[in-house]
Amino acid sequence: MYKHINKKIFTIGISILVALLPELGMAAESDYPVKPVKLVMPFPAGGAGDILARIMAEGLSKEWQQPVIVENKPGASGMIGNEFVAKSTPDGYTLLMAITQTVQAPALLKKIPYDITKDFTPLRRVADALFLFVTTDPEIDSLQKYVELAKKAPGKYSYGTYGAGTSAHIYAEMFNRMNGVKAVHIPYKGAAPLLQDMLGGHVTLSFVDMSTALPHVRSGKVQTYAVVSDKRVSVLPNVPTFTEQGFVGMDLVGWYGMFAPAGLPADIAQKIRASIDKVLNSSETQKKISEIGLFPAVGVPEDFGVRIQTDLKKWKSLIDGAGIKIEE
Repeated sequence: MYKHINKKIFTIGISILVALLPELGMAAESDYPVKPVKLVMPFPAGGAGDILARIMAEGLSKEWQQPVIVENKPGASGMIGNEFVAKSTPDGYTLLMAITQTVQAPALLKKIPYDITKDFTPLRRVADALFLFVTTDPEIDSLQKYVELAKKAPGKYSYGTYGAGTSAHIYAEMFNRMNGVKAVHIPYKGAAPLLQDMLGGHVTLSFVDMSTALPHVRSGKVQTYAVVSDKRVSVLPNVPTFTEQGFVGMDLVGWYGMFAPAGLPADIAQKIRASIDKVLNSSETQKKISEIGLFPAVGVPEDFGVRIQTDLKKWKSLIDGAGIKIEE
């Protein structure tokens, strides 16, 4: 008899627990976060993206009253860190600060260890990253002059980039091909060695992200032809866009954005998005982001998932048109 009673009690207990699970789950999710959150930056410490991640981590830590810890996982053009997040538990405690490379890579590489459209939950675009077309050659004083001289002497001019398949490489090849220019590509392992060689006169042309180029532009060590944007920027009001100078198609801006693994509960995703919005709308955060040469993505939040899909198509079209492929 006791066995029968114990079995019945056990069955009732399990039934009650099962019935309560959804409510318990909702309570846990509504309390998010209840422990430290990891924000993965898939590139080395010290760069603009790393500083941006730390700015956002500081703001979110204050908002959530929980530590948000930036963890650098560099390598394979960001894919090591991206893959780590893609394969993490979708509970909101592992997030990613990614760059435009995530939507460029599928057009450049045959094998990627994750699918940007299936393995991530897009959260929010955080900042835009504008590029400048710069030179250290005093002979080339305008875009028109560069195109004119380069057409007359194919292969004479060289341009440096952060590496094959980077935004700097894509922008340069786009511009050169659209204007019938043949120039020599010199890839570097990052922005620092590229700028060092530019200032040393070993390479004279490059597309450089504004956060890296700005100090050298302001000091007069490099000259700027144009900004990759659909409008001029307030920090360099005298620098025109490509379109203003008659060169269309050079206005696709790069970005930094935050992601979580796929399968993140909708209410946690919404809470994270709301928190990111609140941090970004802070004048203190906007000032810090602007100071590193990035542009806070403020205003009406877009559907970041839709933006990802649109950018995948745009970058594929541009990369295929420029004929850029990376040998694996």
